Amino acid sequence: MTSPAADAQVVFVGYNAAYLRAIDGRVPAGSVVVVEEPDIIRKRELHGAADRFGCLDRIVPAPYQQADGALDLAAELTAARPVAAVVPGLEYAVPATAALAEKLGLPGAGEPAARTLRDKVRLREVTSAAGIRNPRWREIHGPGDILDFAAGGPVVVKPANRQASVGVQLLDAVDAGGAAEAWRRTSEAAEYEQVPDRELTWRFLAEERLRGPEYSVEALVREGEVVFENVTAKTVVPGPYPVELGHLLPAPLDSGPQEAFGTAIRALVAAIGFGTGILHAEWILTESGPALVECAGRCPGDHLIDLIDLAYGTRIRLTLIDLLAGRPVSLPRAPEQGAAIRFLAAAPGTVTDIAGLAAARALPGVRDVALDVGPGQEVRPWTSSWDRAGHAIATGPDAAAALRHVLAADHTVHIATR
Repeated sequence: MTSPAADAQVVFVGYNAAYLRAIDGRVPAGSVVVVEEPDIIRKRELHGAADRFGCLDRIVPAPYQQADGALDLAAELTAARPVAAVVPGLEYAVPATAALAEKLGLPGAGEPAARTLRDKVRLREVTSAAGIRNPRWREIHGPGDILDFAAGGPVVVKPANRQASVGVQLLDAVDAGGAAEAWRRTSEAAEYEQVPDRELTWRFLAEERLRGPEYSVEALVREGEVVFENVTAKTVVPGPYPVELGHLLPAPLDSGPQEAFGTAIRALVAAIGFGTGILHAEWILTESGPALVECAGRCPGDHLIDLIDLAYGTRIRLTLIDLLAGRPVSLPRAPEQGAAIRFLAAAPGTVTDIAGLAAARALPGVRDVALDVGPGQEVRPWTSSWDRAGHAIATGPDAAAALRHVLAADHTVHIATR
């Protein structure tokens, strides 16, 4: 892996503090520029963000979510220094990142692929046509569509172009009242700090509810060729909201399913015409093989990149910059150890006490235990990834050991609420 040349800059579309923290000190000082929505700069109080990271030169305000404002920055961004790479910092930045990279003549996902990845209706259409296994689905516009599609049976209702499980519901059955409530919860799902205040267009899906264990495939791709892949086993909380409870990698799979996921991710890359970048594709392993849930064209959340780096000895965020800059990369074919994350939960209410944090951090294999709530703060019921109270990360000689270690940490931390 290399770092950007001192006279070049890396442009991130979307502010991602975890990404900046991971590369800070490993890329030249002041070599990163972030493009962010003016409303989000205000809501997240990012005006002083350049003081937090040595690598960050500045944040440039421009509309990019369902807008072309980032494209108008091309001349400004290249006026003083050449741009080495354009990186998607967030889910909603994927199309704008691809468009800006294309305008600057740099490697990227490609605009058609990026648009497909940001719209699950389009993703279903394109991948189904290519023969990739999908659940039965239809676009919906109201409660009546949910009721007709479900026909009294189980159904998944979700936005087609949101993120972080926001608005996704798993329903065992629906009647007229249930369909109306499902539509309300899905269509009114909100992400105040993640989106600008202007009106955006949202689409919605009803899908067949598939049964089987859930996995994701994280892949680095260069000019349509997969150059690195990992399969992660996923655990979600029971109930109507499929929020991730934990991840384990590399997934403990036999050779048959392992090869099936490799075949599936390559078929997906070819179907959407993906160029260069990173993919995070989620699947359900059915009796007939992997069935596509959805796919993102940016670094996955939930600290999955940190788990990959721990397991494989990589620095994926730096490698992605190299890929998007057209530089050669070297990647391992096999992991060195297992890695796992478990998200910490608490009963909904106001936090009164937290115990066991230091003890959990001292346990064998534990790499990190972090809380997102403190005394006096509110714990909400889990309806999306934003509602989780914290996490524990652990490693082990293999996936089974990593899982034991992270569960021990989870059981040691106690968050009391009233």
